[in-house]
Amino acid sequence: MKHCSITDLSDQPTTANLLANQHLLKSYFDSTGECDQFEHAAVKLYHVDEQMQGALNFDFGRQGTLENGNTTSYPILYQRERIGDLQLAGNTIHEQPTNTALSAISADQCAVNVAKKIALLIKRDQANTLSGLYLGKALSLNGYSESIFNLESFIERAAGSHAPVVIEGDFGCEKLVVASSIHYNSPLKHKPFIEINCSITSAEAFEQKLVSCFVQAKGGSIYLHGVDELSLAQQQVLVELLSASSEHSITSCSQINTSDVRLIFSTTQSLSSLVVQNSFSRQLNAQLNFLQVKIPALKQRKEDITAIIQQLVKQHRVYQEQKLSSEVQSALHNYHWPENYQEMERTVARVMALSTANPIDLSELKKYAPEVLLTQPLQQSLSTNNKQPNDPPAFNLIQSLMEQDYSAFKHLHAGLQKALQYVGANYAREITLGELAQNAYVSPSHLSYLLKFYLKRSFKQILAELRIEKAKLMFSETPNLRITDVSLDVGFGDLSHFEKIFKRYTKVTPRQYKNQQKLNA
Repeated sequence: MKHCSITDLSDQPTTANLLANQHLLKSYFDSTGECDQFEHAAVKLYHVDEQMQGALNFDFGRQGTLENGNTTSYPILYQRERIGDLQLAGNTIHEQPTNTALSAISADQCAVNVAKKIALLIKRDQANTLSGLYLGKALSLNGYSESIFNLESFIERAAGSHAPVVIEGDFGCEKLVVASSIHYNSPLKHKPFIEINCSITSAEAFEQKLVSCFVQAKGGSIYLHGVDELSLAQQQVLVELLSASSEHSITSCSQINTSDVRLIFSTTQSLSSLVVQNSFSRQLNAQLNFLQVKIPALKQRKEDITAIIQQLVKQHRVYQEQKLSSEVQSALHNYHWPENYQEMERTVARVMALSTANPIDLSELKKYAPEVLLTQPLQQSLSTNNKQPNDPPAFNLIQSLMEQDYSAFKHLHAGLQKALQYVGANYAREITLGELAQNAYVSPSHLSYLLKFYLKRSFKQILAELRIEKAKLMFSETPNLRITDVSLDVGFGDLSHFEKIFKRYTKVTPRQYKNQQKLNA
């Protein structure tokens, strides 16, 4: 692959933002080899944001400098605004393009495609710059796969609209990055961007948080992270907020004017599927169902991993010369990353901080991130039968926890055994993953991995299943117990959340289940 030869032709001072754009485009062309398709080419970028001073011009292509002569200019457009030009001269496309797929594409279409990707990359850098300026942390997507460019194309369209956006993605995917990119590429980019974590326990606390954040975010955007985690009571608060008039009010939420705030939501589950399961409000889903996008899991875009690793190493290295060996990079590339980008960032940051070797080798990786070197779950330890990978283990996990029969866990990782014993003894308390990991003598990220690796469940799923089974047992033994008392006794502080989770696992409401037990008594 030939590398782009980039020359800054601008007579104006080159700012840090311009240098960042130049570096980003050079990395893109070097990684994809797309510059090899052009005999002569140049890019001229104009002011793309108030933060950018001056213009940037550079040449690239198989023969480097673009000389004066017959040129064809292709506009670099973002949201229909011209932010630059791609200029081609001579025999525009090489007769034998490096990428054979391009042979079926016309020269014009190829140039249009490259111009579009340049626009998306420039605006990616804008979101990165503005999030660093306003949030204190630079947030941007990484990689050059078609999946990422499709996601960036959605961001472009969504940023030009004021309609609500729902971002769906597996745990650990870059949902916050997509939400902030939509905001910082929109007309609201210099207004507040406020995040709300939807794991707030009570409807009252959630309502208070909403009121406070809407006051802070006036004229900007609010990002509600994990909307699928809201209890039915909390969902109703949000329904009222989105439905209410700002002039007629009976609650604090309905006094808020929502028209001048952009709403962005994220979820790890399909909201439509949750509606079918009666776990999510049909009315709320209808109010959110305007613009939707799903982020592909990291294992589905392996071609982006190298670029992501390079960025994370640059971000978390302890000293300038610190780097990863090629064997470690290969191991990171081959790992399946069940918790996606968040897990990769934690892993790279931990290894960079704790390793003493340079370059960091496999022995250091084994010491500080052993899960990366395990390529497949040990299904043999979970079953003596010919089970499929997604089948439950041979032992009944929840029943063993109910009976505190911890001998059933002896084939599991020692840290996981300790964690399960702690859950069995303290299920009715409010337990955090950090507390559980501390008692298991492992890191929270490693414990989360062990749970998924061996048991195919998250900590929250196990705790919820155990609590529901305990509640069922209480109703079976004493059908006249009050639902509120049972909810509190098994560890649910919020009655509506208890009802939602109970129905998710039993397909009936607590009251229906209780009445069935009365009939059977």
